[in-house]
Amino acid sequence: MRYLFLFAVGILLTNAPCCADAQGSLFRHAFSCPEHGPSSVCIFGTIPKGKPVAVMARNWKSAAVPKEEFPNTDFDNGFKTITRIEVGTSPPKDAFMIAVLAAADTVDLLPLKEVQDQAAVGRISQYLGGAKDLKTASDLHEPTKTRLLRLSPTILLSETFLTPPDGGGELSIGCVYCEVIPMLVGQDLTDLLATVRYPNTCGGIKFAFALSGRPHLVSFAQTCESDSFSATLIHDLSGKQPKRVF
Repeated sequence: MRYLFLFAVGILLTNAPCCADAQGSLFRHAFSCPEHGPSSVCIFGTIPKGKPVAVMARNWKSAAVPKEEFPNTDFDNGFKTITRIEVGTSPPKDAFMIAVLAAADTVDLLPLKEVQDQAAVGRISQYLGGAKDLKTASDLHEPTKTRLLRLSPTILLSETFLTPPDGGGELSIGCVYCEVIPMLVGQDLTDLLATVRYPNTCGGIKFAFALSGRPHLVSFAQTCESDSFSATLIHDLSGKQPKRVF
């Protein structure tokens, strides 16, 4: 469990320049902290008095009650406190979680249904094969596998893995050639990791949810060559263009 704690901290170190904004954000990083009790989840920072809290992971959601704060003395990530919250049902083991400062009944998990569309896959492959602004290594522009995920009748997402041209058509497991491009598929193809993209980026789409009816997508990115960079991203997909809200 200590590993999970350090993993969460690694994410927060990436976002340290934005911590002031994160304090006021609707969204927070959440991580399991069973050393404080079997139903305990922890988040960095404080929760405004009276604010409801819900915690989500893939296929799991729970209302949460703030319990106590304690000083964040171990990690220099811009947050002075850690808040323990108590969830109604225990999260899945090793779950990737986020907390939202909203009532649980205003948050609904949304299914991501894998679909087939060869025309869309071909269009994505053609785009990625010639894109020069994706901040990928020059030898990592050959799509080897694309998953299409339908969020709604009007929202289609893709997750494409890239490998070197001599990769033999197989997705490399090693860090050296890890690259993933999650995209919103529409009239334009939008790279959802554009604001944090580095060469050799691992990660991808985690899960989707609706907040007061507005669809949101949670994705994650980290560099596989170093643990110094990682980021959790949440995009509001309710408008014509995706809006990054975390």
